[in-house]
Amino acid sequence: MLNSLDALVIVFMALTAFALLSVVLMFLIKHKTVKNVCFYVVCALALYVSTIGLRIGLGGWFTEQIGLGVITALMSVGAVVLSLFAVKHENPEKLFLPARIAAAASLALGLANAFFI
Repeated sequence: MLNSLDALVIVFMALTAFALLSVVLMFLIKHKTVKNVCFYVVCALALYVSTIGLRIGLGGWFTEQIGLGVITALMSVGAVVLSLFAVKHENPEKLFLPARIAAAASLALGLANAFFI
């Protein structure tokens, strides 16, 4: 029988493995459609993890955790907006690379905020 700490460790390991796989695929795959799907998966995971950090922070914990959760959510939304501007740009890869970097940083910072800080 699993207790709550065991379940938390299992959820953290699954979420981290899925996040790492999607970030690696986002940077290594050459196919544009797969790259876009991985990018949006990373952004969705970053938003989910930042809401986890916000819920933990709103439960009476640190105000820094709330601020970091808001920052990671805004980074993820900014990455999506930047990728949408990249579609209309004459060189879309020039703007899509910073959007992918921002999404990956948002996910890594959100995971650290939700589970380590």
